[in-house]
Amino acid sequence: MCTSIFITTKDDKHVLSRTMDFSYPLNIGPMYFPRKHSWLSDSDQAQRVNTLGFLGTGRETGGTYLVSDGVNERGISIAELYLPGEAVYQSSAKPGKINLCPQEFIMWVLGTIESLEELEEMLPFVNLVGKTIPELGVVVPLHWILTDTKGRSVVIEPTGSELSFKENPVNVLTNSPQLEWHIENLRNYLNVQPEQLPKVKFGEYEASPFSQGTGTSGLPGGYTPPERFVRAAFFKEHIEEAENEEEAVRNSLHILGTVKIPKGIVIETTGSPDYSQFISILCNESRTIYYQDYSSNSITKVSMTDELLKQEDIKEFKVSKTLEYK
Repeated sequence: MCTSIFITTKDDKHVLSRTMDFSYPLNIGPMYFPRKHSWLSDSDQAQRVNTLGFLGTGRETGGTYLVSDGVNERGISIAELYLPGEAVYQSSAKPGKINLCPQEFIMWVLGTIESLEELEEMLPFVNLVGKTIPELGVVVPLHWILTDTKGRSVVIEPTGSELSFKENPVNVLTNSPQLEWHIENLRNYLNVQPEQLPKVKFGEYEASPFSQGTGTSGLPGGYTPPERFVRAAFFKEHIEEAENEEEAVRNSLHILGTVKIPKGIVIETTGSPDYSQFISILCNESRTIYYQDYSSNSITKVSMTDELLKQEDIKEFKVSKTLEYK
């Protein structure tokens, strides 16, 4: 599952946010990964070393780290979302390629890539090898949304022998089908609008709206990827434009509130609830992550300061998992 949106503020800040919808308890939170962090790729056992520091939402598992989203010191942000039934990976590592497992792609991007232009040039050399995450016991079918400080938004989808690099004009991403299908599907909702619908005559009877909000009556209300994509695109398009980063965070929470899944509403075939375990919001300019756990109404804020960039060890940040009252 998962939903992601990208917002540009009036003062030219760029904010990527996402819900993490999953049934398995991830128990992850904000972390800082330093420059020169060394890690071993499970795709070919090659040792890789990050050149850039970054903040991400992640956790340690089995001696390695899984990261679901983040922003690096060059203002590149990224989030991974599920693409079930459509993701295509390679069966083995290839000589001369940058071999990675799907779950390692974010670590490589945030620790290596300084611009989306650089990523576009390097992408043909990336080979994603389908290997399971031992803790989950599955090969995770992923695609990624990436943004920068210029306001560019792209999606990378592994649907062939090479990764597809796609411009994202809607600045929204959910799950399957592929991005192009979701964009075309918006043509089914041209009638949806914030404005009230006018009165309509039926013979001598003039029907008037029961109350406000009639223009939104065509919005889909379920939690399938297409329905969440349409709702997120509509709310992002029409919400009052954010003046600054703080307002963008607030807008992101309101928009994602229309698509986040309460526990118990969506049940997988295994019987487990698929729900929005957290919301993370990333600002490319301030290099900040805002994190809100499912169990809490408070937000943990972590910024990439000069002091943090000098740190040589991975740092984990505590988050609130309770309701707070004032």
